[in-house]
Amino acid sequence: MKPTPCVAIVAAGLVLASGSAQAQIEFKDHRGKTIVLDEPAKSVVTIVRSGPILYRAVDGSADRIAAVNQSFFKRDYVAGLYDALLPELGDLPATAAIEGFVPNVEAILELEPDAVIQWASEGAEPLERVGLNVVIWDCCTAEQRRDYVTLTGLLTGKEDRAKAILDLQDASSAAMAEAFAAMPDSAKVSALTVDQLGDQIRIIANGSQDLSLSGVSNPAADETGQWWKTIDLEQLFAWNPDMILIPPYARDLTPAQFYEHPLLSGLDAAKNRRVYKIPAFAGSPDAPEIFLSSPWLAAVAHGPDRVPDLRRTVHDAYAAIYGIDLTDGQMNDVLYMDQNADSHGYGATFR
Repeated sequence: MKPTPCVAIVAAGLVLASGSAQAQIEFKDHRGKTIVLDEPAKSVVTIVRSGPILYRAVDGSADRIAAVNQSFFKRDYVAGLYDALLPELGDLPATAAIEGFVPNVEAILELEPDAVIQWASEGAEPLERVGLNVVIWDCCTAEQRRDYVTLTGLLTGKEDRAKAILDLQDASSAAMAEAFAAMPDSAKVSALTVDQLGDQIRIIANGSQDLSLSGVSNPAADETGQWWKTIDLEQLFAWNPDMILIPPYARDLTPAQFYEHPLLSGLDAAKNRRVYKIPAFAGSPDAPEIFLSSPWLAAVAHGPDRVPDLRRTVHDAYAAIYGIDLTDGQMNDVLYMDQNADSHGYGATFR
């Protein structure tokens, strides 16, 4: 029998060089409108919550971000540990939106930005009516998330940096596919992502991550495409997944709550200590480093031998994307070593 290949993802050799300025920049956003800039944007407002992360990754600094959405600080900034890893983002004015993604038009006009990034669901009309240049992002397929990187590269005039980030993601996906794409369903580990507990249990039924790249299946997946669903305890026990995953933005939910719960502790995942807090690199579904979730998931599902030296892979990815040299302490925080300390094999896999 041919041995199954290990996943070896190398990011250390990746060079993200700065792109040269262009005489004129012209591209289409997600609604198909042509955006024209005389030069790379010197000032950008992002109403999109994940915009600051992507702009910092591609541009290499936060200097050209004029304002952000307040909800960025409430969720992505903390969930992705950017408050500790990219503290410069914490100084950005949170004046881009009044509430949710409703633009604060007057405040944005005062900043005189070269471009405003906004979701397709909110529309560009209120901003374009007053003469602002609006770049629309649609949501939320994997291809659209790749486009966020490309569009940011076009705005910044650093298309080579954007391409290098996408090349890093592609190299990881190719390595994962080589290792797990041919795995039969019978060999896959079932995993359910739970982000709220209460009278009703909220799960991610149809996320954008391809779990098959990690040799994992999701018992809640269906044809509806609905991202979140609420289920009752009976349904959770009917599925009885091998593993339970907790996203990093569910900050009040920990593996210990499943292990200690009078009812949930009866789940196979809890009895076998296979409840895991997903690391901070999944703090935003749009983050350029979220691809690290696939090798991490493969490691907790199938053991460290299938994905060797993940700490090095994570270290090199953060260095390539953000220029961050993660310390051991920061790495432990990113991997949630403390919260996952009592989960099966976690310390041995990621120390």
